[in-house]
Amino acid sequence: MPELEGKVGIVTGAGHGMGSAHALALAREGASVALVDICKDQQEVPVPGATETGLGKVVEDITALGGRALAITCDVSKAAQVEAMAKSVMDEFGRIDILVNNAGVCTFAPFWEISEEQWDVTVDVNLKGTWLCAKYVVPHMIARNWGRIVNIGSIDGRNPEPLHAHYCASKGGVHNMTLAMAREVGAFNITVNCIAPGGVMTPMFQWTGEAFGAMSGGKPEDFYDYFNRTKTIMNRQVDPEDVANAMLWLVREESWTLTGQVFYVDGGLKGHGTPWD
Repeated sequence: MPELEGKVGIVTGAGHGMGSAHALALAREGASVALVDICKDQQEVPVPGATETGLGKVVEDITALGGRALAITCDVSKAAQVEAMAKSVMDEFGRIDILVNNAGVCTFAPFWEISEEQWDVTVDVNLKGTWLCAKYVVPHMIARNWGRIVNIGSIDGRNPEPLHAHYCASKGGVHNMTLAMAREVGAFNITVNCIAPGGVMTPMFQWTGEAFGAMSGGKPEDFYDYFNRTKTIMNRQVDPEDVANAMLWLVREESWTLTGQVFYVDGGLKGHGTPWD
C-alpha cells in the first residue's frame, strides 16, 4: 500500500515548477491532492519563463496515476480566498493532512529601485501567504490530532544574494515563522518544517538566469553552470523532484521527530557570496 494512502494534501503554487513536482509526488504515494494556484491556465500566471500548462495538466497527470486531484484558483495573499480554499478542500475530501506552502514570487532590482508594489507583492505572497494557508488549514489538523506542514523557503533566507532584498527578507521570515509555528502545534501531533532549496531548475530559476545574464553580459547557461555545478559540493543540478523527495521524507507518519527545522536541499552550496564569486 502506498505510504500516504487515505491522506489529503494541499500544494500551493501547484501549476508549475516545484509545486507540480510536490503534487505528483504526493499522488504517487497515494494521497489525494488539492492543487492551488492563482489561476488554472499557467500561461496567465505572472511568472516569467513559465512554460507548463498549469493546474489542468497536473490534474490530468494525477488522474493518469489513478489518483484524485482538485484544482482550486486562489491568491494565497488574500485571506478570504484562502479561507474559501480550505473549505473547498474539506467539502471535497473531508480532511486535510498535509500542507505544502510552495507558492512564491521573485523580481530583481537594487533595493533602492524596488517599488513599494514589488515589495508588497513579494512579501504578501511568500510570507503572508504561507501564514494564511497555515492559519486556515491547521484547525482541521488539530481536530484530527495529526498534520504535516512543509513551508518552502530558500537558501536566500540564510545567505542573501544581491538584487532581490525583498525576496530574501520574505524567505528569512518563512524560516523563522516555521520554528514559531512548530512550537505552537507540536502538542497536536503536527509537525512544521521548512525546505530551503538552492538553485532548482524551474521556470522561476530559468528567468533568474536570464535576468542575471542580462545584467552581467553573460549567457543564462553560464549562470546555471556556475551556480549549480561549480558552486555545489555534489557538482550537480538540483531538480524539482529532488526537493519533492525531501518533502515526502517530512510528511511520513514516522517523521514526527522532525519538526521546527530548516532543511537545505541545495547539493551542498559552497561559499556565501553571490553566484559570481
